[in-house]
Amino acid sequence: MCGIFFCKVLDESVYDHFDLDELFARSLEKMRYRGEDNVAVRKINGLYFGHARLAINGLNSASNQPVVTSDYALIFNGEYYNYKEAYPNRESDTLALFDYLQERRYAHSSVNGPYAYAWYDKKSNKVFFRRDFFGEKPLYYYMDKKVLVVSSTLKSILSFVKGIGVEVRLNVESLRSDYVINGFIREPETIWKGIYEVPPNHSLILEGLEVSLQKEKIGFLANAGPAAAESYVEHSLIARDVDAALLLSSGVDSSYLLVKSIEAGAGLSLVTYGGGEGAGEVGEVGEVEENLSSIDLNKAGCQFSSLQRDNEGHPVNIREELEYYADIMEQPTSDGLQVHRILQHLKMEFPHLKVVYSGLGGDEIFGGYPSFKNYQIVNILAGIPRASLLVPKMRRFLEGRTILGEWSVMAYYFLYRADPLFVKKECADRVKESYERFKKGVYESVPEELMERFKKCSGMQLKFLETFDYCKNQLLRDMDNISMHHGVEARVPLLNPYLIIQPVDNKKNLKEYVQARTKISFGKKKGFSILDSESLDVYKDSLSGNKKTLDTVFGDNICNGYALSDIGLMRKFSFIAEWLKANVVVSEADGSTLVAK
Repeated sequence: MCGIFFCKVLDESVYDHFDLDELFARSLEKMRYRGEDNVAVRKINGLYFGHARLAINGLNSASNQPVVTSDYALIFNGEYYNYKEAYPNRESDTLALFDYLQERRYAHSSVNGPYAYAWYDKKSNKVFFRRDFFGEKPLYYYMDKKVLVVSSTLKSILSFVKGIGVEVRLNVESLRSDYVINGFIREPETIWKGIYEVPPNHSLILEGLEVSLQKEKIGFLANAGPAAAESYVEHSLIARDVDAALLLSSGVDSSYLLVKSIEAGAGLSLVTYGGGEGAGEVGEVGEVEENLSSIDLNKAGCQFSSLQRDNEGHPVNIREELEYYADIMEQPTSDGLQVHRILQHLKMEFPHLKVVYSGLGGDEIFGGYPSFKNYQIVNILAGIPRASLLVPKMRRFLEGRTILGEWSVMAYYFLYRADPLFVKKECADRVKESYERFKKGVYESVPEELMERFKKCSGMQLKFLETFDYCKNQLLRDMDNISMHHGVEARVPLLNPYLIIQPVDNKKNLKEYVQARTKISFGKKKGFSILDSESLDVYKDSLSGNKKTLDTVFGDNICNGYALSDIGLMRKFSFIAEWLKANVVVSEADGSTLVAK
Protein backbone atom coordinates (compact mmCIF):
# COMPACT_ATOMS: atom_id res chain seq x y z
CA MET A 1 0.00 0.00 0.00
CA CYS A 2 1.23 3.46 -0.83
CA GLY A 3 0.09 7.01 -1.47
CA ILE A 4 -0.51 8.80 -4.77
CA PHE A 5 -0.57 12.54 -5.44
CA PHE A 6 -1.37 14.45 -8.63
CA CYS A 7 -1.83 18.05 -9.77
CA LYS A 8 -2.95 19.66 -13.02
CA VAL A 9 -2.66 23.44 -13.24
CA LEU A 10 -5.75 24.83 -14.97
CA ASP A 11 -4.79 28.51 -14.80
CA GLU A 12 -1.21 29.20 -15.91
CA SER A 13 -1.15 32.46 -13.95
CA VAL A 14 -0.72 30.39 -10.77
CA TYR A 15 2.91 29.82 -11.79
CA ASP A 16 3.49 33.59 -11.59
CA HIS A 17 2.73 33.71 -7.88
CA PHE A 18 3.85 30.38 -6.43
CA ASP A 19 6.73 27.93 -6.68
CA LEU A 20 4.57 24.92 -7.53
CA ASP A 21 7.48 22.49 -7.83
CA GLU A 22 8.48 23.17 -4.24
CA LEU A 23 4.87 23.28 -3.02
CA PHE A 24 4.00 19.94 -4.64
CA ALA A 25 7.06 18.24 -3.15
CA ARG A 26 6.31 19.72 0.27
CA SER A 27 2.67 18.62 0.10
CA LEU A 28 3.69 15.10 -0.94
CA GLU A 29 5.73 14.92 2.27
CA LYS A 30 2.44 15.09 4.19
CA MET A 31 1.75 11.52 3.06
CA ARG A 32 5.25 10.16 3.61
CA TYR A 33 3.84 8.01 6.43
CA ARG A 34 1.98 6.02 3.75
CA GLY A 35 5.28 4.83 2.28
CA GLU A 36 8.77 5.61 3.55
CA ASP A 37 10.56 3.19 1.22
CA ASN A 38 10.60 5.66 -1.66
CA VAL A 39 9.08 9.12 -2.17
CA ALA A 40 9.35 10.58 -5.66
CA VAL A 41 7.97 13.27 -7.98
CA ARG A 42 7.84 13.37 -11.77
CA LYS A 43 6.63 16.29 -13.83
CA ILE A 44 5.36 15.08 -17.21
CA ASN A 45 3.97 17.47 -19.81
CA GLY A 46 3.16 19.96 -17.07
CA LEU A 47 1.39 17.34 -14.91
CA TYR A 48 2.69 16.57 -11.42
CA PHE A 49 2.83 12.91 -10.35
CA GLY A 50 3.90 12.05 -6.80
CA HIS A 51 4.19 8.74 -4.98
CA ALA A 52 5.07 7.45 -1.51
CA ARG A 53 5.91 3.75 -1.56
CA LEU A 54 5.46 1.09 1.11
CA ALA A 55 7.23 -1.81 -0.60
CA ILE A 56 5.22 -5.04 -0.28
CA ASN A 57 5.92 -6.79 -3.59
CA GLY A 58 9.11 -6.45 -5.62
CA LEU A 59 11.33 -4.90 -2.99
CA ASN A 60 13.95 -3.46 -5.32
CA SER A 61 14.02 -0.03 -6.94
CA ALA A 62 12.65 -1.32 -10.27
CA SER A 63 9.15 -1.05 -8.80
CA ASN A 64 9.52 2.49 -7.50
CA GLN A 65 6.96 4.93 -8.83
CA PRO A 66 5.94 6.84 -10.85
CA VAL A 67 6.40 4.21 -13.55
CA VAL A 68 6.95 6.12 -16.80
CA THR A 69 7.52 5.12 -20.43
CA SER A 70 7.39 7.11 -23.64
CA ASP A 71 3.62 6.52 -23.87
CA TYR A 72 2.26 6.03 -20.35
CA ALA A 73 2.69 6.83 -16.67
CA LEU A 74 1.30 5.10 -13.58
CA ILE A 75 1.04 5.85 -9.86
CA PHE A 76 -0.62 3.08 -7.87
CA ASN A 77 -1.84 2.58 -4.31
CA GLY A 78 -3.11 -0.92 -3.69
CA GLU A 79 -2.57 -4.57 -4.46
CA TYR A 80 -2.88 -6.80 -7.51
CA TYR A 81 -3.17 -10.10 -5.65
CA ASN A 82 -2.92 -12.59 -8.51
CA TYR A 83 -0.33 -10.74 -10.58
CA LYS A 84 2.13 -13.65 -10.52
CA GLU A 85 -0.40 -15.82 -12.31
CA ALA A 86 -1.22 -13.23 -14.94
CA TYR A 87 2.32 -11.84 -15.39
CA PRO A 88 4.79 -14.42 -14.04
CA ASN A 89 7.81 -12.55 -15.40
CA ARG A 90 7.00 -9.28 -13.65
CA GLU A 91 8.83 -8.42 -10.43
CA SER A 92 5.91 -6.70 -8.72
CA ASP A 93 2.20 -6.06 -8.90
CA THR A 94 2.89 -2.45 -9.91
CA LEU A 95 4.74 -3.50 -13.04
CA ALA A 96 2.11 -6.15 -13.76
CA LEU A 97 -0.66 -3.57 -13.46
CA PHE A 98 1.24 -1.31 -15.85
CA ASP A 99 1.27 -4.12 -18.44
CA TYR A 100 -2.39 -4.89 -17.78
CA LEU A 101 -3.48 -1.30 -18.39
CA GLN A 102 -1.21 -0.88 -21.38
CA GLU A 103 -2.77 -3.94 -23.03
CA ARG A 104 -6.34 -2.88 -22.28
CA ARG A 105 -5.87 0.84 -22.88
CA TYR A 106 -9.00 2.54 -21.49
CA ALA A 107 -10.60 -0.58 -19.98
CA HIS A 108 -11.55 -0.22 -16.32
CA SER A 109 -9.29 -2.41 -14.25
CA SER A 110 -10.95 -5.41 -12.65
CA VAL A 111 -7.77 -6.95 -11.25
CA ASN A 112 -8.09 -8.90 -8.02
CA GLY A 113 -7.33 -6.61 -5.14
CA PRO A 114 -8.06 -3.13 -3.80
CA TYR A 115 -6.65 -0.13 -5.63
CA ALA A 116 -6.62 3.57 -6.34
CA TYR A 117 -4.41 4.64 -9.22
CA ALA A 118 -3.73 7.29 -11.85
CA TRP A 119 -3.04 6.13 -15.43
CA TYR A 120 -1.77 8.71 -17.90
CA ASP A 121 -2.01 8.13 -21.65
CA LYS A 122 0.36 10.68 -23.11
CA LYS A 123 -0.82 10.38 -26.70
CA SER A 124 -4.47 11.07 -25.92
CA ASN A 125 -3.57 13.43 -23.05
CA LYS A 126 -6.02 11.64 -20.76
CA VAL A 127 -5.53 10.78 -17.09
CA PHE A 128 -7.75 8.11 -15.50
CA PHE A 129 -8.10 8.03 -11.71
CA ARG A 130 -9.77 4.83 -10.57
CA ARG A 131 -10.98 3.39 -7.30
CA ASP A 132 -11.73 -0.23 -6.44
CA PHE A 133 -15.15 -1.87 -6.13
CA PHE A 134 -15.54 -1.56 -2.35
CA GLY A 135 -13.65 1.69 -1.87
CA GLU A 136 -10.92 0.10 0.24
CA LYS A 137 -8.33 2.62 -0.91
CA PRO A 138 -8.92 6.37 -0.47
CA LEU A 139 -8.99 8.70 -3.47
CA TYR A 140 -9.76 12.38 -2.80
CA TYR A 141 -9.94 15.28 -5.22
CA TYR A 142 -10.22 19.07 -5.22
CA MET A 143 -10.95 21.26 -8.23
CA ASP A 144 -11.42 24.98 -8.76
CA LYS A 145 -10.59 27.35 -11.63
CA LYS A 146 -6.88 27.15 -10.87
CA VAL A 147 -6.01 23.50 -10.16
CA LEU A 148 -7.15 19.90 -10.04
CA VAL A 149 -5.53 17.97 -7.19
CA VAL A 150 -6.02 14.23 -6.58
CA SER A 151 -4.58 12.43 -3.58
CA SER A 152 -4.62 9.45 -1.24
CA THR A 153 -4.70 11.88 1.67
CA LEU A 154 -6.65 14.98 2.60
CA LYS A 155 -3.62 16.49 4.31
CA SER A 156 -1.62 16.64 1.08
CA ILE A 157 -4.52 18.34 -0.71
CA LEU A 158 -4.92 20.82 2.14
CA SER A 159 -1.21 21.62 2.10
CA PHE A 160 -1.20 22.30 -1.64
CA VAL A 161 -4.47 24.23 -1.80
CA LYS A 162 -3.61 26.42 1.19
CA GLY A 163 -0.20 26.93 -0.40
CA ILE A 164 -1.81 28.72 -3.36
CA GLY A 165 -3.83 30.95 -1.06
CA VAL A 166 -7.13 29.07 -0.77
CA GLU A 167 -8.85 28.96 2.60
CA VAL A 168 -10.54 25.57 3.08
CA ARG A 169 -13.69 25.64 5.20
CA LEU A 170 -14.85 22.99 7.63
CA ASN A 171 -17.86 21.03 6.36
CA VAL A 172 -20.02 21.86 9.37
CA GLU A 173 -23.17 20.44 7.76
CA SER A 174 -21.63 16.97 7.55
CA LEU A 175 -20.80 17.09 11.25
CA ARG A 176 -24.26 18.26 12.26
CA SER A 177 -25.96 15.50 10.29
CA ASP A 178 -23.71 12.51 9.56
CA TYR A 179 -21.39 12.70 12.54
CA VAL A 180 -24.11 13.36 15.09
CA ILE A 181 -26.35 10.60 13.74
CA ASN A 182 -23.73 8.00 12.76
CA GLY A 183 -20.32 9.01 14.05
CA PHE A 184 -18.62 9.40 10.65
CA ILE A 185 -18.61 11.57 7.51
CA ARG A 186 -20.37 10.11 4.47
CA GLU A 187 -18.84 9.95 1.03
CA PRO A 188 -18.67 11.50 -1.47
CA GLU A 189 -18.32 14.55 0.80
CA THR A 190 -15.45 14.92 3.22
CA ILE A 191 -14.92 16.92 6.36
CA TRP A 192 -13.63 19.79 4.18
CA LYS A 193 -15.79 21.88 1.87
CA GLY A 194 -14.85 21.46 -1.77
CA ILE A 195 -12.85 18.26 -1.29
CA TYR A 196 -14.62 15.07 -2.37
CA GLU A 197 -13.92 11.37 -2.58
CA VAL A 198 -14.16 9.45 -5.84
CA PRO A 199 -16.95 6.90 -5.19
CA PRO A 200 -16.14 3.18 -5.28
CA ASN A 201 -16.06 1.59 -8.73
CA HIS A 202 -15.78 5.01 -10.37
CA SER A 203 -13.28 6.74 -12.64
CA LEU A 204 -12.40 10.42 -12.51
CA ILE A 205 -11.26 11.30 -16.02
CA LEU A 206 -9.14 14.32 -16.94
CA GLU A 207 -9.04 15.14 -20.65
CA GLY A 208 -7.36 18.43 -21.42
CA LEU A 209 -9.09 20.89 -19.09
CA GLU A 210 -12.29 18.84 -18.77
CA VAL A 211 -13.01 16.57 -15.81
CA SER A 212 -15.77 13.96 -15.62
CA LEU A 213 -16.85 11.29 -13.14
CA GLN A 214 -17.88 7.93 -14.54
CA LYS A 215 -19.50 4.96 -12.81
CA GLU A 216 -18.00 1.76 -14.16
CA LYS A 217 -19.78 -1.45 -15.04
CA ILE A 218 -18.83 -4.49 -13.00
CA GLY A 219 -17.24 -7.15 -15.14
CA PHE A 220 -16.44 -9.81 -12.56
CA LEU A 221 -19.98 -11.05 -11.85
CA ALA A 222 -19.76 -13.53 -14.72
CA ASN A 223 -16.92 -15.23 -12.84
CA ALA A 224 -18.42 -14.85 -9.35
CA GLY A 225 -18.61 -18.13 -7.47
CA PRO A 226 -16.77 -20.36 -4.97
CA ALA A 227 -13.69 -21.00 -7.12
CA ALA A 228 -13.03 -17.33 -7.87
CA ALA A 229 -13.74 -16.38 -4.24
CA GLU A 230 -11.33 -19.03 -2.92
CA SER A 231 -8.64 -17.87 -5.33
CA TYR A 232 -9.09 -14.26 -4.21
CA VAL A 233 -8.61 -15.17 -0.54
CA GLU A 234 -5.63 -17.42 -1.22
CA HIS A 235 -3.79 -14.86 -3.33
CA SER A 236 -4.47 -12.11 -0.80
CA LEU A 237 -2.68 -14.24 1.81
CA ILE A 238 0.41 -15.12 -0.22
CA ALA A 239 0.94 -12.13 -2.54
CA ARG A 240 3.69 -10.38 -0.57
CA ASP A 241 7.44 -10.36 -0.10
CA VAL A 242 7.37 -9.11 3.51
CA ASP A 243 6.38 -10.29 6.99
CA ALA A 244 2.68 -10.34 7.87
CA ALA A 245 0.43 -10.99 10.85
CA LEU A 246 -3.17 -12.04 11.39
CA LEU A 247 -5.22 -10.28 14.07
CA LEU A 248 -6.67 -13.44 15.60
CA SER A 249 -9.67 -13.55 17.90
CA SER A 250 -11.96 -16.42 18.88
CA GLY A 251 -14.48 -15.21 16.31
CA VAL A 252 -15.49 -16.94 13.09
CA ASP A 253 -13.92 -14.57 10.55
CA SER A 254 -10.33 -14.55 11.77
CA SER A 255 -10.51 -18.28 12.57
CA TYR A 256 -11.48 -18.91 8.95
CA LEU A 257 -8.55 -16.80 7.76
CA LEU A 258 -6.27 -18.78 10.09
CA VAL A 259 -7.32 -22.05 8.45
CA LYS A 260 -7.01 -20.61 4.94
CA SER A 261 -3.56 -19.17 5.70
CA ILE A 262 -2.33 -22.56 6.93
CA GLU A 263 -3.71 -24.26 3.83
CA ALA A 264 -2.02 -21.67 1.61
CA GLY A 265 1.29 -21.90 3.47
CA ALA A 266 1.18 -18.17 4.16
CA GLY A 267 3.44 -18.31 7.24
CA LEU A 268 1.70 -15.62 9.27
CA SER A 269 2.40 -14.39 12.76
CA LEU A 270 -0.75 -14.85 14.83
CA VAL A 271 -1.48 -12.01 17.23
CA THR A 272 -4.24 -11.70 19.81
CA TYR A 273 -4.83 -8.52 21.75
CA GLY A 274 -5.34 -9.28 25.43
CA GLY A 275 -7.06 -6.09 26.59
CA GLY A 276 -10.65 -5.80 27.71
CA GLU A 277 -11.11 -8.73 30.12
CA GLY A 278 -13.08 -8.23 33.28
CA ALA A 279 -12.42 -9.76 36.67
CA GLY A 280 -12.87 -13.52 36.60
CA GLU A 281 -13.55 -13.45 32.85
CA VAL A 282 -11.98 -15.92 30.46
CA GLY A 283 -9.87 -13.67 28.30
CA GLU A 284 -9.53 -13.53 24.55
CA VAL A 285 -5.96 -14.80 24.79
CA GLY A 286 -7.01 -17.85 26.78
CA GLU A 287 -9.74 -18.77 24.31
CA VAL A 288 -7.42 -18.40 21.33
CA GLU A 289 -4.65 -20.39 23.02
CA GLU A 290 -7.10 -23.21 23.66
CA ASN A 291 -8.16 -23.18 20.01
CA LEU A 292 -4.54 -23.21 18.83
CA SER A 293 -3.57 -26.12 21.11
CA SER A 294 -4.91 -28.58 18.53
CA ILE A 295 -2.87 -27.04 15.68
CA ASP A 296 0.81 -27.75 15.01
CA LEU A 297 1.93 -24.14 14.60
CA ASN A 298 5.54 -25.06 13.83
CA LYS A 299 4.43 -27.28 10.97
CA ALA A 300 2.11 -24.51 9.76
CA GLY A 301 4.96 -22.01 9.83
CA CYS A 302 3.12 -19.77 12.31
CA GLN A 303 4.02 -18.21 15.62
CA PHE A 304 1.59 -16.93 18.23
CA SER A 305 1.91 -13.82 20.38
CA SER A 306 -0.42 -11.99 22.72
CA LEU A 307 -0.29 -8.25 23.23
CA GLN A 308 -1.18 -6.33 26.36
CA ARG A 309 0.49 -3.14 27.47
CA ASP A 310 0.93 -2.24 31.12
CA ASN A 311 -0.82 0.89 32.41
CA GLU A 312 -2.63 1.54 29.13
CA GLY A 313 -5.75 2.40 31.11
CA HIS A 314 -4.03 5.14 33.13
CA PRO A 315 -5.78 8.52 32.59
CA VAL A 316 -2.55 10.27 31.56
CA ASN A 317 -1.87 7.64 28.91
CA ILE A 318 -5.46 7.72 27.66
CA ARG A 319 -5.40 11.52 27.38
CA GLU A 320 -2.17 11.47 25.37
CA GLU A 321 -3.47 8.60 23.27
CA LEU A 322 -6.69 10.46 22.48
CA GLU A 323 -4.81 13.60 21.43
CA TYR A 324 -2.39 11.63 19.26
CA TYR A 325 -5.24 9.67 17.67
CA ALA A 326 -7.12 12.87 16.83
CA ASP A 327 -3.99 14.28 15.22
CA ILE A 328 -3.35 11.32 12.88
CA MET A 329 -6.94 10.84 11.69
CA GLU A 330 -7.76 12.47 8.36
CA GLN A 331 -11.45 12.68 9.20
CA PRO A 332 -13.29 12.51 12.53
CA THR A 333 -14.70 9.16 13.59
CA SER A 334 -16.48 7.99 16.71
CA ASP A 335 -14.63 4.69 16.70
CA GLY A 336 -11.26 3.22 15.80
CA LEU A 337 -9.24 4.11 18.89
CA GLN A 338 -8.90 0.45 19.81
CA VAL A 339 -7.65 -0.40 16.31
CA HIS A 340 -5.00 2.28 16.77
CA ARG A 341 -4.09 0.80 20.13
CA ILE A 342 -3.78 -2.72 18.75
CA LEU A 343 -1.72 -1.74 15.70
CA GLN A 344 0.53 0.50 17.78
CA HIS A 345 1.31 -2.38 20.12
CA LEU A 346 1.66 -4.79 17.21
CA LYS A 347 4.27 -2.58 15.54
CA MET A 348 6.20 -2.33 18.79
CA GLU A 349 6.29 -6.11 19.05
CA PHE A 350 7.06 -6.68 15.36
CA PRO A 351 8.90 -3.57 14.08
CA HIS A 352 9.56 -5.08 10.63
CA LEU A 353 5.92 -6.01 10.04
CA LYS A 354 4.40 -4.53 6.88
CA VAL A 355 1.11 -6.38 6.36
CA VAL A 356 -1.69 -7.17 8.78
CA TYR A 357 -4.80 -9.23 8.06
CA SER A 358 -8.18 -8.90 9.76
CA GLY A 359 -11.60 -10.49 9.43
CA LEU A 360 -13.22 -7.17 8.55
CA GLY A 361 -15.85 -7.71 5.86
CA GLY A 362 -17.12 -11.04 7.14
CA ASP A 363 -20.09 -9.57 8.98
CA GLU A 364 -21.09 -7.57 5.91
CA ILE A 365 -20.62 -10.28 3.28
CA PHE A 366 -22.08 -13.20 5.25
CA GLY A 367 -24.76 -11.42 7.29
CA GLY A 368 -23.16 -11.63 10.72
CA TYR A 369 -24.45 -8.34 12.13
CA PRO A 370 -27.64 -8.24 14.24
CA SER A 371 -29.08 -5.87 11.63
CA PHE A 372 -29.71 -8.88 9.38
CA LYS A 373 -31.61 -11.08 11.82
CA ASN A 374 -33.42 -8.18 13.49
CA TYR A 375 -35.00 -6.87 10.29
CA GLN A 376 -37.83 -9.40 10.14
CA ILE A 377 -38.67 -8.86 13.82
CA VAL A 378 -38.62 -5.07 13.54
CA ASN A 379 -40.64 -5.19 10.34
CA ILE A 380 -43.38 -7.22 12.06
CA LEU A 381 -43.39 -5.01 15.15
CA ALA A 382 -43.57 -1.91 12.95
CA GLY A 383 -47.05 -3.02 11.92
CA ILE A 384 -48.31 -3.28 15.50
CA PRO A 385 -49.86 -0.10 16.97
CA ARG A 386 -47.90 1.31 19.90
CA ALA A 387 -45.31 -1.47 19.63
CA SER A 388 -42.79 0.62 21.55
CA LEU A 389 -44.82 0.04 24.71
CA LEU A 390 -44.12 -3.67 24.34
CA VAL A 391 -40.57 -3.27 23.03
CA PRO A 392 -39.01 0.09 24.05
CA LYS A 393 -36.22 -0.24 21.48
CA MET A 394 -38.87 0.08 18.77
CA ARG A 395 -39.27 3.77 19.57
CA ARG A 396 -36.45 4.81 17.24
CA PHE A 397 -37.97 2.86 14.32
CA LEU A 398 -41.52 4.08 14.84
CA GLU A 399 -40.59 7.70 15.45
CA GLY A 400 -37.97 7.52 12.72
CA ARG A 401 -40.52 6.19 10.24
CA THR A 402 -42.68 9.22 10.95
CA ILE A 403 -39.75 11.61 10.53
CA LEU A 404 -38.57 10.03 7.27
CA GLY A 405 -42.08 9.60 5.89
CA GLU A 406 -41.33 6.11 4.60
CA TRP A 407 -40.67 2.53 5.64
CA SER A 408 -38.37 0.30 3.63
CA VAL A 409 -35.25 -1.81 4.03
CA MET A 410 -33.19 1.36 3.51
CA ALA A 411 -35.16 3.26 6.14
CA TYR A 412 -34.84 0.36 8.59
CA TYR A 413 -31.10 0.08 8.05
CA PHE A 414 -30.52 3.82 8.39
CA LEU A 415 -32.48 3.92 11.64
CA TYR A 416 -30.76 0.78 12.91
CA ARG A 417 -27.34 2.38 12.47
CA ALA A 418 -28.47 5.81 13.72
CA ASP A 419 -27.79 6.95 17.26
CA PRO A 420 -31.21 6.39 18.91
CA LEU A 421 -30.84 9.41 21.18
CA PHE A 422 -31.06 11.69 18.15
CA VAL A 423 -33.93 9.94 16.37
CA LYS A 424 -36.68 12.13 17.80
CA LYS A 425 -38.96 14.91 16.64
CA GLU A 426 -36.79 17.75 17.94
CA CYS A 427 -33.94 16.44 15.76
CA ALA A 428 -36.15 15.75 12.72
CA ASP A 429 -34.31 18.08 10.33
CA ARG A 430 -30.97 16.62 11.31
CA VAL A 431 -32.26 13.06 10.79
CA LYS A 432 -33.83 13.82 7.41
CA GLU A 433 -30.69 15.56 6.15
CA SER A 434 -28.54 12.62 7.17
CA TYR A 435 -30.96 10.17 5.52
CA GLU A 436 -30.76 12.01 2.21
CA ARG A 437 -26.97 11.98 2.39
CA PHE A 438 -27.08 8.28 3.20
CA LYS A 439 -29.25 7.47 0.18
CA LYS A 440 -27.06 9.54 -2.13
CA GLY A 441 -23.96 7.71 -0.99
CA VAL A 442 -25.59 4.30 -1.42
CA TYR A 443 -26.92 5.02 -4.90
CA GLU A 444 -23.51 6.29 -6.01
CA SER A 445 -21.67 3.29 -4.58
CA VAL A 446 -23.84 0.21 -5.13
CA PRO A 447 -24.01 -0.98 -8.75
CA GLU A 448 -27.49 -0.42 -10.13
CA GLU A 449 -27.69 -3.95 -11.48
CA LEU A 450 -27.23 -5.38 -7.99
CA MET A 451 -29.93 -3.21 -6.43
CA GLU A 452 -32.33 -4.12 -9.22
CA ARG A 453 -31.49 -7.81 -9.16
CA PHE A 454 -32.07 -8.14 -5.41
CA LYS A 455 -34.78 -5.52 -4.89
CA LYS A 456 -37.09 -8.12 -3.30
CA CYS A 457 -34.46 -9.73 -1.08
CA SER A 458 -34.05 -7.88 2.21
CA GLY A 459 -30.98 -9.90 3.24
CA MET A 460 -29.04 -8.97 0.12
CA GLN A 461 -30.14 -5.35 0.31
CA LEU A 462 -28.86 -5.19 3.88
CA LYS A 463 -25.60 -6.74 2.70
CA PHE A 464 -25.11 -3.93 0.19
CA LEU A 465 -26.09 -1.26 2.72
CA GLU A 466 -23.77 -2.54 5.44
CA THR A 467 -20.92 -2.86 2.94
CA PHE A 468 -21.32 0.47 1.16
CA ASP A 469 -22.35 2.62 4.12
CA TYR A 470 -21.03 1.67 7.56
CA CYS A 471 -18.14 -0.48 6.34
CA LYS A 472 -17.01 1.94 3.63
CA ASN A 473 -17.48 5.19 5.55
CA GLN A 474 -16.06 4.10 8.88
CA LEU A 475 -14.43 0.67 9.13
CA LEU A 476 -12.40 0.72 5.91
CA ARG A 477 -11.52 4.40 6.16
CA ASP A 478 -10.38 4.11 9.76
CA MET A 479 -8.42 0.91 9.14
CA ASP A 480 -6.58 2.41 6.17
CA ASN A 481 -5.82 5.66 7.97
CA ILE A 482 -4.64 4.02 11.19
CA SER A 483 -2.67 1.16 9.65
CA MET A 484 -0.81 3.51 7.32
CA HIS A 485 0.26 5.69 10.22
CA HIS A 486 1.82 2.60 11.78
CA GLY A 487 3.59 1.64 8.56
CA VAL A 488 1.52 -1.45 7.76
CA GLU A 489 -0.88 -2.38 5.02
CA ALA A 490 -4.23 -3.70 6.24
CA ARG A 491 -5.73 -6.49 4.13
CA VAL A 492 -9.31 -7.72 4.45
CA PRO A 493 -9.65 -10.90 2.33
CA LEU A 494 -13.29 -11.49 3.28
CA LEU A 495 -14.35 -8.25 1.62
CA ASN A 496 -14.33 -10.25 -1.55
CA PRO A 497 -16.01 -9.02 -4.76
CA TYR A 498 -16.67 -12.58 -5.90
CA LEU A 499 -18.86 -13.07 -2.83
CA ILE A 500 -20.99 -9.98 -3.37
CA ILE A 501 -23.90 -11.99 -4.83
CA GLN A 502 -23.55 -14.96 -2.48
CA PRO A 503 -26.66 -15.29 -0.25
CA VAL A 504 -26.18 -14.29 3.38
CA ASP A 505 -26.13 -17.30 5.72
CA ASN A 506 -25.01 -15.91 9.09
CA LYS A 507 -21.56 -17.40 8.41
CA LYS A 508 -22.86 -20.97 8.33
CA ASN A 509 -20.47 -22.03 5.58
CA LEU A 510 -17.49 -20.35 7.24
CA LYS A 511 -18.17 -22.13 10.52
CA GLU A 512 -18.56 -25.49 8.82
CA TYR A 513 -15.35 -24.98 6.87
CA VAL A 514 -13.35 -24.24 10.02
CA GLN A 515 -14.86 -26.97 12.17
CA ALA A 516 -14.43 -29.61 9.46
CA ARG A 517 -10.66 -29.00 9.59
CA THR A 518 -9.93 -28.03 13.20
CA LYS A 519 -11.21 -28.32 16.76
CA ILE A 520 -11.71 -24.57 17.03
CA SER A 521 -14.71 -23.39 19.02
CA PHE A 522 -16.01 -19.90 18.49
CA GLY A 523 -16.35 -17.28 21.19
CA LYS A 524 -17.40 -13.68 21.47
CA LYS A 525 -14.64 -11.26 20.54
CA LYS A 526 -13.41 -9.27 23.54
CA GLY A 527 -10.12 -7.76 22.45
CA PHE A 528 -11.59 -4.90 20.42
CA SER A 529 -13.67 -3.32 23.19
CA ILE A 530 -13.06 0.31 24.05
CA LEU A 531 -12.02 0.91 27.66
CA ASP A 532 -14.68 3.57 28.15
CA SER A 533 -15.01 3.14 31.90
CA GLU A 534 -11.33 4.00 32.41
CA SER A 535 -11.63 6.98 30.06
CA LEU A 536 -14.62 8.72 31.63
CA ASP A 537 -12.68 11.54 33.30
CA VAL A 538 -10.65 12.12 30.13
CA TYR A 539 -13.85 12.43 28.10
CA LYS A 540 -15.30 14.92 30.56
CA ASP A 541 -12.14 17.04 30.52
CA SER A 542 -12.08 17.04 26.73
CA LEU A 543 -15.72 18.12 26.48
CA SER A 544 -15.35 20.94 28.99
CA GLY A 545 -12.01 22.11 27.60
CA ASN A 546 -13.35 22.35 24.04
CA LYS A 547 -16.87 23.51 24.86
CA LYS A 548 -16.71 26.76 22.89
CA THR A 549 -15.75 25.05 19.63
CA LEU A 550 -18.28 22.26 20.16
CA ASP A 551 -21.05 24.78 20.80
CA THR A 552 -20.10 26.65 17.62
CA VAL A 553 -20.33 23.49 15.52
CA PHE A 554 -23.19 21.59 17.15
CA GLY A 555 -25.07 24.04 19.36
CA ASP A 556 -25.11 24.10 23.14
CA ASN A 557 -28.18 21.87 23.37
CA ILE A 558 -26.19 19.01 21.85
CA CYS A 559 -23.07 19.42 23.93
CA ASN A 560 -24.67 20.28 27.25
CA GLY A 561 -27.55 17.83 27.08
CA TYR A 562 -26.95 14.87 24.82
CA ALA A 563 -23.16 14.60 24.98
CA LEU A 564 -23.14 14.07 28.74
CA SER A 565 -26.06 11.64 28.89
CA ASP A 566 -24.26 8.48 27.78
CA ILE A 567 -20.64 7.31 27.88
CA GLY A 568 -20.77 6.32 24.22
CA LEU A 569 -21.85 9.84 23.31
CA MET A 570 -19.17 11.29 25.56
CA ARG A 571 -16.59 9.28 23.62
CA LYS A 572 -18.05 10.36 20.28
CA PHE A 573 -18.04 14.06 21.14
CA SER A 574 -14.69 14.00 22.93
CA PHE A 575 -13.14 12.46 19.80
CA ILE A 576 -14.52 15.23 17.61
CA ALA A 577 -13.51 17.83 20.20
CA GLU A 578 -9.89 16.70 20.06
CA TRP A 579 -9.99 16.40 16.27
CA LEU A 580 -11.28 19.97 15.89
CA LYS A 581 -8.60 21.24 18.27
CA ALA A 582 -5.89 19.55 16.20
CA ASN A 583 -7.14 20.50 12.74
CA VAL A 584 -9.29 23.64 12.78
CA VAL A 585 -8.84 27.36 13.42
CA VAL A 586 -11.04 30.42 13.11
CA SER A 587 -10.63 32.25 9.81
CA GLU A 588 -8.67 35.48 10.02
CA ALA A 589 -10.81 36.85 7.19
CA ASP A 590 -14.07 37.05 9.12
CA GLY A 591 -13.20 35.94 12.65
CA SER A 592 -15.96 33.31 12.76
CA THR A 593 -15.70 30.70 9.97
CA LEU A 594 -13.90 27.49 10.93
CA VAL A 595 -11.17 26.58 8.45
CA ALA A 596 -8.29 24.13 8.10
CA LYS A 597 -5.17 24.94 10.11
